[in-house]
Amino acid sequence: MKRTQIYLDEEMFDYLETESKLHSKSISELIRESIKEKIQGRNRNLLKNMKKVFGIWKNHKFDVDEYISDLRKDRHYDNG
Repeated sequence: MKRTQIYLDEEMFDYLETESKLHSKSISELIRESIKEKIQGRNRNLLKNMKKVFGIWKNHKFDVDEYISDLRKDRHYDNG
């Protein structure tokens, strides 16, 4: 575990101090839990969004070589 220092305004500190006493947890523990929940929430949202788009191209034929050839067909190369 790494040690760090943060600055909190009075209102935030008072809130954490109250929660600390209510739940018999240190302020550091409350902060770690909050950060962990935030990260897990982002991961859940990412997975949810990935599931929404999963398979949308399954019925489409996509040939990478053909696509690249089409991109390059208008280019003229001078070998001289």
